[in-house]
Amino acid sequence: MYDAHILTDEGCRSVWEHGKKVGYCVNLKINYYRGLPLCCIDEISLEVDREEVDPKTMILQHNGREYPYLDILKDDFPTDFYWLFGKKLRVVVMKKGGIEQGRHRVKVTLGTRRSYTPTMLSTCEKVLTFA
Repeated sequence: MYDAHILTDEGCRSVWEHGKKVGYCVNLKINYYRGLPLCCIDEISLEVDREEVDPKTMILQHNGREYPYLDILKDDFPTDFYWLFGKKLRVVVMKKGGIEQGRHRVKVTLGTRRSYTPTMLSTCEKVLTFA
């Protein structure tokens, strides 16, 4: 239902620190009609140009905070950090050299857990333009 909308072209770019490219980012939209706590994310898998992204290199940015992706999967991750419908969740991939400007094929699988229902898996694959 929401699969085609979870991956957005907005904000795709390399990430710079101290004048060097240290990674790149994409923005996701939630695959549900309302918000959920970040602790209800069961999976974010990324492929860029058919290459799987190592989850250890992913950092989530939301509402001015950063969370290592693997931390949100832990049982003790706080339940009060919400991802609201319509808001973007930035996924930063730490990769020396970032990503080349231009078009890249990106595939994301997003799994979210909701009350009284099984995990909803959504997959979206698009060609995105990175600035």
